Amino acid sequence: MRDLVRLFGYTHGLGRALIVIVLLSIVTAVLNLAPPFVIKTVTDAIVAGLSSGDGVNYTIVFWLVILLLVVSLVGTAVDNIGGIMGDMVAARMRKQLSARYYEHLLSLPQRYFDSEITGKIINRLNRAIADVTQFMQFFANNLLSMLLVVLISLGIMLWYSWPIAVFMLLLIPIFLYVTAKTSVKWQAYEKKKNHHYDIASGRFAEVVSQVRLVKSFNTEQREQQEFSRRFTKMVGITKKQSTYWHGMNAIRGIALSIIYALVFGTLFYQTASGMLTIGEMVLLIALVQQISGPLQSMSYFIDSYQRAAANSRDYAEAMNEKSEVLSEKGKKALDATHAKIEFSGVSFAYDKKKKVLNDVSFVIKPGQKLALVGESGGGKTTISNLLMRLYRPTRGTVMINGHDIQDVTQASVREAIATVFQDASLFSGTVRENIAYSRPSASDKEIKAAAKSANALDFVRELPDGLDTEIGERGIKLSGGQKQRIAIARALLKDAPILILDEATSSLDSRSEAVVQEALERLMKNRTVLIIAHRLSTIAHVDTIVTLKHGHVDEVGAPATLANTDGIYAQLLELQLATTEKAREKLAEFDIGA
Repeated sequence: MRDLVRLFGYTHGLGRALIVIVLLSIVTAVLNLAPPFVIKTVTDAIVAGLSSGDGVNYTIVFWLVILLLVVSLVGTAVDNIGGIMGDMVAARMRKQLSARYYEHLLSLPQRYFDSEITGKIINRLNRAIADVTQFMQFFANNLLSMLLVVLISLGIMLWYSWPIAVFMLLLIPIFLYVTAKTSVKWQAYEKKKNHHYDIASGRFAEVVSQVRLVKSFNTEQREQQEFSRRFTKMVGITKKQSTYWHGMNAIRGIALSIIYALVFGTLFYQTASGMLTIGEMVLLIALVQQISGPLQSMSYFIDSYQRAAANSRDYAEAMNEKSEVLSEKGKKALDATHAKIEFSGVSFAYDKKKKVLNDVSFVIKPGQKLALVGESGGGKTTISNLLMRLYRPTRGTVMINGHDIQDVTQASVREAIATVFQDASLFSGTVRENIAYSRPSASDKEIKAAAKSANALDFVRELPDGLDTEIGERGIKLSGGQKQRIAIARALLKDAPILILDEATSSLDSRSEAVVQEALERLMKNRTVLIIAHRLSTIAHVDTIVTLKHGHVDEVGAPATLANTDGIYAQLLELQLATTEKAREKLAEFDIGA
């Protein structure tokens, strides 16, 4: 229960509604208990009339039947009003828990997403919140009134016949004990099932997003078999879990049957011996039936509770991850005007075993263009990630205009940087939405101007709906060159003083490359630019080249200077002129296109 209570701490503004639901549940419980008393009164009136020989007073019987009708109608109305409120509380809770989870996810450092499966992140949201809100809905709509009926019924039983009350009361500790024994093992099974489900769903999401790759390698059957294998394991675990659960539930059922036999035996004996009237016997039978319903529903409640408790831990685990936003308090915004970038003695490792960068230092002056050249996995992308504050250096500092970027707000650092990657990284939606993603408040005129500067406006006008054309998931309806020009338009619209280019022309044909390169030249003008080089021809006119070797800076200099040394850049230039397979393989090691 502690895990669920903790989860409710992430919600707000539900207190009044819950109080009203509690009050309505009390009214519902009282109204549900009224019919047995009316039936008792009618029974006693009929028995008394028949026994005395005076006949039955049908007027009293008539009005008691009317009272039953009124109680039933009012009870139905109150119950449904409470049901509506319970549904709304559950819906609001789901909204709040979902929003808090999404907000927290977006505030987590990049490292968290590097180690988590996308499907698991999504499933945790769906599973935990769905089960918790479903439990809350059941609690608000049914459980509370049922518990009140049980407690009040036991009190009435105690008044009329304490032995019957004691027998019924014995069921509660029996149910609680068996439930406590069941809970730990049940949740262990549930955790194993969730593990397989998360992996299967994560793979499913990956396959759907890259279905062309799957089809091109003809691996549909293999993917389906692996997916099925995970669910087969889930079925096996479910069998063990269900067998165990229903075995324990059978113990509860046996205890219930024995207690009921004792209750009805006592009830009939006390009536036959004159200790209870026939009306009182009818009342107590009705109350036993009133209690039996909630007790029979206890299994569903326990099952619902266990699911909610087990999955709320996954939610809480994610929410306990340290947010980057918490470290931002008291920091000032960065002024990145005429940005100067400096890496000073920067070292970095994704894990403790292997350093990616070791004592890297270089400077990009305002308005200059610097290109990074190095082996695949040599730290080029890591440098851009450190500049965007996706990671924190293990040692050393990254500075913009003399300010350590860790000492200013993360938002202001990222606001100062525009990015264009190899993969254009577009969203489903329209061309307009993707260009305006960097500045949603941009006017139609500004969006068109950005598209024109990116050499995109001509092809956009030829699309079925122009700027309002839907481009599909990740821009699948556009060509590679078209996607890159949309990405460049997005960066242009942001108009940030710093630009990171993970060479956007490396995977394009020569015609598309020329158009995109022309757009990139416009984008780079009057900006401080960091380029991750994939084609030496496109970085021949940068101001500075930094070559990386085994995580160290090997050379720093202008292209013309480095071309005349025996360093990495000069060697790569020579390799580009060669036509042998060995030369192409060596270039590939440096992510350089031949």
